[in-house]
Amino acid sequence: MADQYTRINPEEHRLNLNTVGKGEKIVFLHGGPGSEHRFFLPHVLPLAQNFKLIFYDQTGCGKSAESIDGKYSMQDEVYTLERLRQELKLEKLNLYGESWGSMLALLYATTYPERVNKIFLTAAIGATAEGFKTFGEELEKSLSNEDKVKLSVLEERVARGSATVNEVFDILDKYYVYSEESLQRKEKTTINTLVNGAISEDILANYNLTNELAKIRHIPIVIVQGVYDILTPELIKELLIKHIPHTKLVEVENCGHWTVIEKPYEMNKIANDFFGSNSLE
Repeated sequence: MADQYTRINPEEHRLNLNTVGKGEKIVFLHGGPGSEHRFFLPHVLPLAQNFKLIFYDQTGCGKSAESIDGKYSMQDEVYTLERLRQELKLEKLNLYGESWGSMLALLYATTYPERVNKIFLTAAIGATAEGFKTFGEELEKSLSNEDKVKLSVLEERVARGSATVNEVFDILDKYYVYSEESLQRKEKTTINTLVNGAISEDILANYNLTNELAKIRHIPIVIVQGVYDILTPELIKELLIKHIPHTKLVEVENCGHWTVIEKPYEMNKIANDFFGSNSLE
């Protein structure tokens, strides 16, 4: 795949875009907030045998241009995705959202329900800011005392500019997986801390879809959650599935938050069956 770019508004905002494969289109929404589409690669590429995979870096992320006004929000990303749909001339979207990307998928679907065909969510967070808060609380609980001390020191250094956020993730990464061995398969990705901070604040202040989810009850949705995710399947039932009960939940054994990296074969089989079928069954 070679980097491509597309303009998605009159101000010539530029998005980094990559496509591979042929067939029914699937649009991938990366996590973070502030990460990039390389997180999915090369793990989901076998799906290109049956589908056209569309990857893009969200505004200010990866190789995409930063926002013109320096501001980032959930609704801006919904708008960006809608403009991308228009640029690609797609009538409806099949969405594959991971972590924060699962929230973006639901935000888009409740804003443009007529523009969504199917929704595949993994490492899901929830229907309200409560899921985002709970994720942070559960992650904090899982940290060893030694790592809590290291992180405390690092956070002060990051604030002073003498350390990078990548050093923070070097400590945190192992808590996102069931087996640390799987981290060897993770691509080295970047994260825009400005995007992360701005959208995280927006989520905490404004993310609540409980009154909107009835709009998507006609859309097939599957949630694939690692049994050992920071937000376990039991938590996700309470934080998300009770609000959209027609959703199908698939639990992946011996797997943490980064399902795509830890269990690519299982994930690709589930996605292939889901997007290749006419229904949830």
